[in-house]
Amino acid sequence: MQEILNKIDIPNKECIRGNITLPLEVDGAKISWKSSNESVISDKQIGKMAAGVVNRQAEDTHVVLSATIEKNGETFVKEFDVCVKKAYKKPSEDDFGGYLFAHFIGEQEENQEQIYFALSEDGLNFKDTNGGKPVICSNVGEKGVRDPYLYRSYEKDRFFLIATDLSIYNRGGWFQNEQGYYDASTTGSSNLVLWESEDLINWGEARLLPVAPENAGMAWAPEMIYYEETGEYIIYFSSSIMNKETKMKEKPNTIFYVTTRDFVHFSDTNIFIDNQTDPDGKAREIIDTTLLKIGDTYYSASKDGDNAEENGGIRILKTKTLLDKDSWEKVLNLEEIGLDISGLGIKALNNGDLEGPELFVINKKDRVNKDIPEYGIMMDRFQADLGYLPLITTDIEDKTNSKNSWKVLGKDEYSFDKLKKRHGTILNITYEEVKRIKENFCK
Repeated sequence: MQEILNKIDIPNKECIRGNITLPLEVDGAKISWKSSNESVISDKQIGKMAAGVVNRQAEDTHVVLSATIEKNGETFVKEFDVCVKKAYKKPSEDDFGGYLFAHFIGEQEENQEQIYFALSEDGLNFKDTNGGKPVICSNVGEKGVRDPYLYRSYEKDRFFLIATDLSIYNRGGWFQNEQGYYDASTTGSSNLVLWESEDLINWGEARLLPVAPENAGMAWAPEMIYYEETGEYIIYFSSSIMNKETKMKEKPNTIFYVTTRDFVHFSDTNIFIDNQTDPDGKAREIIDTTLLKIGDTYYSASKDGDNAEENGGIRILKTKTLLDKDSWEKVLNLEEIGLDISGLGIKALNNGDLEGPELFVINKKDRVNKDIPEYGIMMDRFQADLGYLPLITTDIEDKTNSKNSWKVLGKDEYSFDKLKKRHGTILNITYEEVKRIKENFCK
């Protein structure tokens, strides 16, 4: 029983900012919970939200959570005195004055597969920070990180930076196996790397998150989104399933997910978006998914198809039921819009030329019409080694651009400064945060 008691804990109990996990079973022991203040921390399920829902108050509030543990006729009680931090004033649309771009820059040299920041005040012209050096370096896992994603917490006073645990440099390059797949996608890490920050400047220690299935070939290109229905974060990523005996891919790259409230306790791994299929039913690769919620609809953009697969592209799907993998409907492939891409160094807006799509919102001050929302989608022109290409739209579902809502930007309309931006992420930041980034990383 003492061993069981030792395993029951509440992470960050001195500084609770979001919903917490209250385990109901540990090593066969049943656990029930009682909150001394249910209006601040619930001890019962609310709709689809499990117990542990946090409602921050005007001031820091202490709550005692009592866990009653029962096993083999024995009953023990363990109490936790936790502190729920006071509510944070969430920024409005008018508070946002810039964009922070996190990315890596390559794989040919040490430290290229680390976290670099670039700053923009208009969403089109970015400046490298920190003298062109990494802002954050990984010292865990493969000691290299790619495909970073920045996310502002649901409560708005924390930031999460999550990335692929992979170093092609430390692996000695890309190698193909007998099946024709690159080694990094069949023997890759099943972990993701996570950092947390309260100010975008000071980042805590890197942590490895065990998210992929045991027989996964890798966990690539993670992103996350807060799911209000269940009060938890969804972390989604690309992964393959390996045959333990043949060491070959049993299932092509698919988008999987786990849910978490505290980044310590995780759900089982499930399929988020399954492989797209060819007309003949052949399974296809799908990687690099990004999400954007507009109203009550979730839009995803992914690289559909391996580099050489025909009929693939940068595919946009939509759903209103986020965790139903069969609910996704195709909206369009970018090349179907009919945009003029001459002079951009690519043959088509498809999977053969592009990867790493990233959806983001254009700040209100930077819109052509302040009353009409605008969205950006950027893609890495990996095949031509030309870095990112941005598109702007006011209507993601304008499939043939009949409303002229889609615009591909020419090379004279944007700039990404000297460092080559590889598979990155864009976070909308406030005027105050722009100032803080300048003061700390742009001297």
